[in-house]
Amino acid sequence: MTRRVALVTGSARGIGRAVAERLATEHDVVVHGRRDRAAAKEVAALLEKQGAETLVVTADLGDPERVAVLADATLERFGRVDTLVANAASTAFKPLVDVTGRHSRMTFATVIDSLVELVHRLAPSMGDGGRLLTIGGLDARFAQSGHGLLGGAKAALEALTRSWAVELGPRGVTANTVVPGPVLTDSLETYLGGQEDVRRMLVDHTPTGRLCTPEDIAGVVGFLVSPAGGMISGQVLTVDGGISAQGGPWGAMRELW
Repeated sequence: MTRRVALVTGSARGIGRAVAERLATEHDVVVHGRRDRAAAKEVAALLEKQGAETLVVTADLGDPERVAVLADATLERFGRVDTLVANAASTAFKPLVDVTGRHSRMTFATVIDSLVELVHRLAPSMGDGGRLLTIGGLDARFAQSGHGLLGGAKAALEALTRSWAVELGPRGVTANTVVPGPVLTDSLETYLGGQEDVRRMLVDHTPTGRLCTPEDIAGVVGFLVSPAGGMISGQVLTVDGGISAQGGPWGAMRELW
């Protein structure tokens, strides 16, 4: 069977790394990191042990020239992309009243502008069975301290993904957004800042009794990429153990944060 090709942005760590590992069973993978080439190469070495060919590209997605390099290097090496997973994000975690235009431009350049450019450059190479997956956020639905800018970008991401689903659908390409809840990553640890009371509250208010892992998110991405997910398109799938179904507790936790 001919292996497919996947590009996963932000795949040097966290959710992106887990997604890359999941896809490597059937895909050759472009491993992308912002600056840490050593971490990206470590992931690539792991994927190669699974039988995948890899390409490592470091690129700040807030820089249009580096976005072009990422796309061009992918096409030069593999000639096409079958699965594009937009996972990378960056923002200033500040109250909206304190952010500036510079913060806004950086956030939207990284999350939105880079993906628009990647789809523009890579979608022509995607054929029947192609998959576009965007990683959203609960901050697009709930006001979360310090997440105003990122929540706005993630909300835009959902809207764009629905439009791509309509535009790319006639070519057999699906587009969906996967929204993780609180996920056990280094980023969450940094965000919690050692507040064990918040961690306990997150777990207590998660109906399934535990927080998500990066592998939980990767499993959903793997399903959507598979033939079984071929008729799911233009959708937003939340993977959070049910925490967002309770609205109220999320608001209480926001106050603690």
